[in-house]
Amino acid sequence: MSPPARKDRSLQILVLVCLGQFMLLVDDTIVNVALPSIQADLGFSESGLTWVANAYFLAFGGFLLLGGKAADLLGRRRVLVFGLGAFATASAICGLAPSSGVLVAARGVQGLAGAFLSPAALSILLATFPGGRERTQALGAWAALTGVGAATGLLAGGALVELFDWRWVFLVNVPVALVVIPLVRRVVPADPPRDTARARPDVLGALLGTAALLAFTLSVVRTDQHAWLSAPTLGGIAVALVLAIGAFLRERRSPEPLIPRELLRSRTTLAANTMMLIGAAGLFAMFFFLTLYMQIVLGWGALETGAAYLPFSFVMAVTSGVVAKSLDGRSARGLLLVGPVIGGAGLWLMSGLEATSEYTAHLLPALVVTAFGLGLTFVPLINAATGGAGEGDGGGASALLTTCQQIGAVLGIAVMVTIATHQTGVAVADGTAPAVAAVEGFQAAFRVQAIVLAAAGLLALLLRPVPRALLSQEVHPGPPPRGTSTA
Repeated sequence: MSPPARKDRSLQILVLVCLGQFMLLVDDTIVNVALPSIQADLGFSESGLTWVANAYFLAFGGFLLLGGKAADLLGRRRVLVFGLGAFATASAICGLAPSSGVLVAARGVQGLAGAFLSPAALSILLATFPGGRERTQALGAWAALTGVGAATGLLAGGALVELFDWRWVFLVNVPVALVVIPLVRRVVPADPPRDTARARPDVLGALLGTAALLAFTLSVVRTDQHAWLSAPTLGGIAVALVLAIGAFLRERRSPEPLIPRELLRSRTTLAANTMMLIGAAGLFAMFFFLTLYMQIVLGWGALETGAAYLPFSFVMAVTSGVVAKSLDGRSARGLLLVGPVIGGAGLWLMSGLEATSEYTAHLLPALVVTAFGLGLTFVPLINAATGGAGEGDGGGASALLTTCQQIGAVLGIAVMVTIATHQTGVAVADGTAPAVAAVEGFQAAFRVQAIVLAAAGLLALLLRPVPRALLSQEVHPGPPPRGTSTA
């Protein structure tokens, strides 16, 4: 294949895998604005309604490592197509669900499908762009999706609920998948023949690791019903810890561990993944509280709320693109030091929002500053987290990164809800009006998010600078995988 044709094929692959990931990121938030309509239509209780989101996040976060290992062992394209098909099928069931139980079960299947889809998509990107400036620019597009997808989900969800029906927040995934699947089969190179000797995953290790993540995530998301220091929460976290220790001991002896050992030995990889966990905690908690603030305090509708995030999406996408074109080894660590601090400054501005604040004068500047800081951060962060993955381990590296993102999102929202609820309760006890007390709770949560996100930048000191030549050289996709024809 000639270099121009190869480059065109690479760009087509980039668009397809980004579209698949974009569908997942939109789904993280598109359901939020539809929850009141879903509750009224299907008769959910207040506590039962939370499982429309929790079932998805539990399955997604719990099975990501298994999905990443499946991509490495069974074939990236094969697993991506499976994930897309399963996600579309589950989305259709969600959209047609006749009862609350069917909807929650289908949301769990959606999350399971996403756990296979996401690491397969990112591992295809890493394999298509093995290194150099092209990989950095491709990761720029991928990084921009994080904020853009979440904000777009809120906007799209508001539009679909107000103009059509809540069921379309799920059904919209079906035509997208029906378009993407045949294009993936046509554009993405076929997987090489399976190495039967290698394709023997450590089933016990996978079960222990997945069970540990599920137990931890379940314990965290149920803190809306049980206090953090209650027996159910502490007991669940203790069970997760025991399972995690068992998985660690099993993985040490496994010839095919879920997480490649090279990644666990890399100080840079571990620091970058920790930063992703903290950054995701701040980002998704921000969307959660700002959406409540706009709808409950300011009285905005779902569509107006989604539109308010458009400047955030634009600034983050543009900043990520500029960073991807100019990134080098020296600037990467500097950006990871400065970016979280700027993002934290934006969250601190949000802590000054009041019940009478205006969008253009108060909320918009906070959104722009936060988006700029996160845009500076995510491209070098993803590069650092996945750069140490060897050939055949892209799925594991991708799954580890996405696992940290998902757990960070769940943990961040749970912790910040506890902080906000406590502060609101204190304010109400002091005689503050309920609406004002709710705002004080939001303010407390934003302050903690700001401090945590800014502190995450200190982890950049543990990152090893990448040589300038490695990032600036033009590296084209390598030869076809072993066992495939070059004809």
